[in-house]
Amino acid sequence: MDTVEYFLIPRCRGCYAATSNFEVVIQMEPMPLAGMFCSTLTAALTAPVFPLTWVQCHRCGLVQVLEDIPDSILFSHYNYASSTIPGLVRHFESFSEFLTARYSRDCSLQFLEIGCNDGVLLNRLPRRWQLKGVDLSDVSRIAASSQSHYDLYNLPFSVDLVRDNGLEGSIDVISGSNCLAHISDLKAVFEAVYLALRSRGEFWLEVHDLDALLNGSQWDTIYHEHRLEWSEQSLLRCLLPLGFSHVETHRLPLHGGLLRVCFRKESRFQFIAPNSDQTQPKFACLREAYESRYNTRAAKILREELRKGHRIAAYGAAGRANVYLNQLREIQFEYIVDESSLRLHKFLPRVGTPVVPPQVLEEKPVGYCLITAWNYSEDITRKNPGHSGQWLTAFEAN
Repeated sequence: MDTVEYFLIPRCRGCYAATSNFEVVIQMEPMPLAGMFCSTLTAALTAPVFPLTWVQCHRCGLVQVLEDIPDSILFSHYNYASSTIPGLVRHFESFSEFLTARYSRDCSLQFLEIGCNDGVLLNRLPRRWQLKGVDLSDVSRIAASSQSHYDLYNLPFSVDLVRDNGLEGSIDVISGSNCLAHISDLKAVFEAVYLALRSRGEFWLEVHDLDALLNGSQWDTIYHEHRLEWSEQSLLRCLLPLGFSHVETHRLPLHGGLLRVCFRKESRFQFIAPNSDQTQPKFACLREAYESRYNTRAAKILREELRKGHRIAAYGAAGRANVYLNQLREIQFEYIVDESSLRLHKFLPRVGTPVVPPQVLEEKPVGYCLITAWNYSEDITRKNPGHSGQWLTAFEAN
């Protein structure tokens, strides 16, 4: 594959502080893109790899990947459709019920979702609302072509998009679920949200919870597409100075720990003191967990199985799997099971592990199957009673 250029970010993605405010949190082995799934084994084995460095901004506390890869590379062939994942579908069913109940009095609500993917949330919101989605992926474009009840902007969300489409001050509610981690210039997105919202309009964010990640030492969540990780405090430090007020925060178990935070557009701007870091001991534990990754119970069992000449498999070919398998390349898996048609019959980059459908787990049984999509372990074990071997879990869900 041709060489792919990448850049080091010139400033904090959230508050625009200079890189002199950065401190390295962890540096992992170079790896391919976690969202990449290759059509041939040759393409997989020759996939490009990139350095992977996590830094924290001392002004706002935002933790982010130092290396920046262009969106045209990251998301041109996006192998992630939310509606194919039962746990996500249940989450968005619950979120849609929450939003519908909260705004039930407004029959003509103007609602916009950033990062709408295949419409898994928009498809569940009231049809009487005026629904809009913004997403630059091919998955969103294909899904929207068969939908008529929401308008899709197949472009990055920006001030220009808001102005060019006459959206200034017109939107009642904006949401963004698990998409902010994929955006490089977050401050520009927040400014566009502020411009699009009417006065006292509300902005709902769902982001992976940095505290939950650190408490579980979830190093498998660190990859190039996940450009950043938020804490509640880093969100406040980035949004309140732009004219938002903090309304409420909910903590949910999805993805091993999720923050759902609501902000409101105000006319005042608040000064927030620089980050007072309380996470350094947890960063040390994260580094230790990563550096000792071959010494976990699961890794030891799998290496022993290979030493005995036995076959092993994995389940859940998502980003976490690409991270785990690439960061433990000495452990060679026979195959990895996945239910998404976007990934089936493809290969994980660099390690070359083939992605197969669930029935292969019975057709080609293994003694141990590692659940790399550990945040959906209950769904996986329940749906695969025919697996005759034992299950292992890469990480424990919080």
